[in-house]
Amino acid sequence: MKTLAALACLAAAFAHAALAGPNEAAIMAAMKLSDAPSYAWTASVSDDARTYDIIGRTSRAGYSRVRMPLINSVRRRLGRTTTEVDADYVFRGNVACVIETENGWKKPDELRDEDQVRRREVQGIGPTGHAPITVGSPIGVGPPPGRRGRGGRGGRPDAAYSNIQLGLSLPHEELAVIVSSHTHLQVEGDIATGTLNDLGAQLLLVRDGQEAITPVRAAGTFKLWLQGGAVVKYQVKVEGILSVEANGSRRQVVVQQTTDTIIREVGTAVVDVPEQARLKLRG
Repeated sequence: MKTLAALACLAAAFAHAALAGPNEAAIMAAMKLSDAPSYAWTASVSDDARTYDIIGRTSRAGYSRVRMPLINSVRRRLGRTTTEVDADYVFRGNVACVIETENGWKKPDELRDEDQVRRREVQGIGPTGHAPITVGSPIGVGPPPGRRGRGGRGGRPDAAYSNIQLGLSLPHEELAVIVSSHTHLQVEGDIATGTLNDLGAQLLLVRDGQEAITPVRAAGTFKLWLQGGAVVKYQVKVEGILSVEANGSRRQVVVQQTTDTIIREVGTAVVDVPEQARLKLRG
């Protein structure tokens, strides 16, 4: 949804940016990243429950190599300890991905069988036996312990909601959303600031492919750092209400999230995609 909504508005944005002026120059700078054959980025995310980093590189071929935290359900399927919460991913697009495991690159839905085998071995149950299997919480529900959480006793959040999601939000797409949905834009020197409309904030709050998470309403602001006619860093602050599915029912949660993204190696970043990961994603 995010990609289509952003691209649908780019033609109008280009026509508007053709006019001279600092605001139009900032718009052109934000859209410039979409033309790059490749780039790398680091996004530092802080929400109501935790702070974490997403480090990635992407190319026009459609593949992205990313290191970011595991969501609860995937972490439990992998049998990771509470201190091992980061993993390497390869994405093709925004949703389809494989995760590096000790048994090679696996799609998320392939991890369920590994989890069942591990639990059967621990519980001494044969291959035809039966035992209750719990594979973890839905995407984005609650933060795993052992990460830089905030609030609660001893630094552990109590009932705080972490908005981390199994999906990819590429910087050039986020900048396209900002360009196509801003309601206010002000440029002072090399810094541009502005506000987002409800749709733009929703698109930046919930990534593509999140069936368990639906935005209800949202608002947001942004800040762009410009250099040489391009955006080298940007910050997005969004807050809103999400409808989250958990255990067969839905509940609404309030979310506040700040993301600081630094863009580097524009045009020179190399995206290493292992052949096994490439074959899995093609299949």
